[in-house]
Amino acid sequence: MPRPRIVFVDGLPGSGKSTAAKDIGRRCLDNRIFLESHPSHPLLVGVPDENGAAFAHIHEVHSAASFAAAALERLHAFLGSADDDVPYVFESHPFQSTVRVLMQLDAPEPVLMRFWSELQKRLECADVRLLYFRENDPRQAITDIMRVRGVAWQNYVVEAFNHYPWTKARGLSGIEAVFRVIDQYAMLIDRLLASWRFDVLILPARPASYPERTEAFIRWLATPAPEL
Repeated sequence: MPRPRIVFVDGLPGSGKSTAAKDIGRRCLDNRIFLESHPSHPLLVGVPDENGAAFAHIHEVHSAASFAAAALERLHAFLGSADDDVPYVFESHPFQSTVRVLMQLDAPEPVLMRFWSELQKRLECADVRLLYFRENDPRQAITDIMRVRGVAWQNYVVEAFNHYPWTKARGLSGIEAVFRVIDQYAMLIDRLLASWRFDVLILPARPASYPERTEAFIRWLATPAPEL
């Protein structure tokens, strides 16, 4: 029976997610590519602003529980309407645009774990692959990307993180809040990856050769996923 085909591309900020998604679109024809900033992104809860998808004020609209429910409902609606004859590529899912937001909302551990289990349960009706770019030094990575993107983006990130319930609950602010969130987020992803039930390729976020990394995931995508 035909099933929707989904490729998730995820990693920390600056790991090359959007570039990789675009590369997949160029190299693997007939994909539907949804970057995190796509105006009609079918999985995104909330609307990115002109600087990104930090969602600084999403706590004014959602609790952790209501955000988790909304994210799962968006996924359910997409899976119910997705075409079976075309692969979909989603940048910044399933971590950055969902798990990270739940963390910034200071979601209790049971809420996070239930969400992760339910998300995977709902994905069982699809052929799912995850391309993840792992960062060995999250603090250095965010420092480098802030330097590359400039002072305006750094101020945007710091201001957004200052609003997060997670940082407020711990009395954090400024650049230290950014570092602490990124550290905890990276550790949370590693925990969740250990229980990921679908095909996954983990590559370095800052490889010695970006072209070689691209060729590695293009070859992986060209190979049939193993049966679960």
